[in-house]
Amino acid sequence: MKESEIIRTLFGTTPPPEDDCYFLAPNRLVTTDSLSEGTHFLHEWSSAPILARKLVEVNVSDITASGGRPKECFLNLGLSPLSRKKEWIRAFSKELRKSLEQYGMKLVGGDTFSASKTQLTLTVVGTVEKPWLRSGGKPGDYLYITGSLGKSQLGLQVLKKKSKDKRYQETIAHHLSPKSRYAILNFLKKFQIHACMDITDGLIQDAERLAITSKGKLKIQVESIPLDPLALSELGFDLCLGSGEELELLFLSPEILPTELAGIPVTMVGKLEKGKPGVQFRKGGKIYVPKSRGFLHFTEEE
Repeated sequence: MKESEIIRTLFGTTPPPEDDCYFLAPNRLVTTDSLSEGTHFLHEWSSAPILARKLVEVNVSDITASGGRPKECFLNLGLSPLSRKKEWIRAFSKELRKSLEQYGMKLVGGDTFSASKTQLTLTVVGTVEKPWLRSGGKPGDYLYITGSLGKSQLGLQVLKKKSKDKRYQETIAHHLSPKSRYAILNFLKKFQIHACMDITDGLIQDAERLAITSKGKLKIQVESIPLDPLALSELGFDLCLGSGEELELLFLSPEILPTELAGIPVTMVGKLEKGKPGVQFRKGGKIYVPKSRGFLHFTEEE
């Protein structure tokens, strides 16, 4: 079963949620995200401090993509024989507190348990005046991306190859410890943002989710997509387009935005139009079909 089918099965006849955050009226957002050993990380690559930072950032990214600010959190720790060691727990806790303080967040509860592999889950509660929902896109909206894409995928491949080439240090750091775009939040709020999400499963999959939820056809110009130059030269278009865990923002706005906000590049890459919900990539004036969709947790055969 595909991930979407599993989620629909869990909710039965109730429509599943469309956003990573759940909006609790009048002004609360709730999100949760996990890091699982073997799926999201390996201990040989990721130290305890790196995992603490990443766990906070992926959750803050979800809150940011909904237009909110993180406030409180709950931590669930499944500790393996390696991660239950005193040194590991102390290093993780020190960096976790530092990361939470950076965003003014407070740890208010959670659960700890013994596990064969390390399992980390953070649930974050935030505040928002009016959430940015994926369903808010309107025909005529422009599609924007912050930053660039491809570094995370390149970093993963370099780690697998165990390369020591210094050219790849930035991409390795980006994969192991991506940073949310919280810094751009106040600047984006000065514009009309109809819909927003963060890129965690790659542009190919996430743009499709945005288009389907907003019930429109996203036409994306491949040449306009901001791709990391080194990643593009090493991986090619398709792997960059499918690069996950980038934590860049993908959003729709009826306005023409500056090309940079808070020192972060903002690039217009397409437009939402009326039509069958989905994504159409165009390159050189022709329809472009990527050969792969990026990482999938589950396949139809499972």
